[in-house]
Amino acid sequence: MKSVPADIDRLDRQKGGMWLWLAQRVSAVILLFGLLTHLIATHIFSIGELSYDNIAERLQSGFFITVDILLLASAVFHALNGARMVLLDYFFKDLARRRLLDWALFVFGVAAFAYGLWALWPWITT
Repeated sequence: MKSVPADIDRLDRQKGGMWLWLAQRVSAVILLFGLLTHLIATHIFSIGELSYDNIAERLQSGFFITVDILLLASAVFHALNGARMVLLDYFFKDLARRRLLDWALFVFGVAAFAYGLWALWPWITT
C-alpha cells in the first residue's frame, strides 16, 4: 500500500484549518437565513410602512434582536475569515506572520462586532 504524504488530502493549519473552513460554511448559512429574514420582514411585511417607528418596533422584538446579532457576528466572521484565507494564500507564509495576521483580524473583528452591537444597544436594552 502506498503512503500518502501528510500534507495531501487534508486541510491543515498552514492552509487555514479544517474548523475555520467549516465555520466559514456555517456562517454562510447563518448569513443566508439572516438576510432572508431581514428582507422578508422589511420588504414584504412592511411594504409602504418603512419608518423609524416601524423599524424600532420590529427591533424591539427578541426574535429580530437575535437575528440581527447573529447576522452581525456571522457577517464579521465570514468577511474577515475570507480575507484571512486570501491573505494566507498569497502573502503570509511563515508562522509568525500568520499569527500576527490572526491576532490583527481578531482584534479588528471584536471591534467591528462591538461597534455593531453598540448600534443595536438602544433596542436591546428596552
